Amino acid sequence: MPSVLSDLLRRPAGKGWLVLTGGPVPEDLIHRALALVGQAGGLVAVVPAASDLRQAESKLRGWIDASGRSGRLADCESPAVLEDVLSEAALVLLPDLSGPEAYLRALGTTDAGEYLLAALDAGVVMVAEGKAAEAMGAYIRPAAETGSVVPALGWLPGVVLQTHFTDQLPFPFAGKRKNLFRIGLPEGVAIAMGPDGEREMWGEGQPTITFRDWWKTS
Repeated sequence: MPSVLSDLLRRPAGKGWLVLTGGPVPEDLIHRALALVGQAGGLVAVVPAASDLRQAESKLRGWIDASGRSGRLADCESPAVLEDVLSEAALVLLPDLSGPEAYLRALGTTDAGEYLLAALDAGVVMVAEGKAAEAMGAYIRPAAETGSVVPALGWLPGVVLQTHFTDQLPFPFAGKRKNLFRIGLPEGVAIAMGPDGEREMWGEGQPTITFRDWWKTS
């Protein structure tokens, strides 16, 4: 499976690692992500809106306890603060708090997305949990589960990512769109993508990859 992912899964350029998880990160995977950190700095949890900060604080606590590093919170509604905080970050967490639409709006319509890409380019380890990870694909499935997929950030070309994945999760409706593939990522499973083409699977279980031509229900 890692060789398949290496051939299929592309990511934005940069010196840092990008880790996609199927849901909230379990303790063992927190330690694996922290082991990738190669620079000084603190931990930063980035959320779409200021109203998400309280939930993010509890999410970040486990990372602070595991690393002994300082932690800070930032939201995409305060771009100047976000840019400043990211300049001192060693690891960025995008928590599984909101649907992918919230992250898509926050990262796609403000400068926040560019700030995150700049941090990844500089060597920050970026961990995107659950619905935050879905927003990085080429398309997302609307929360209402009606209608076709809609364009996402496009950081993962060709990918429709479905997190919290089970075999009962329906295929996203892709209409006539071609050259797509779905990655179903269960909770407790992560894909780690390194700067030099590394592709690693973490956790118990594995992703499910389905090519567009096999989406018989679409």
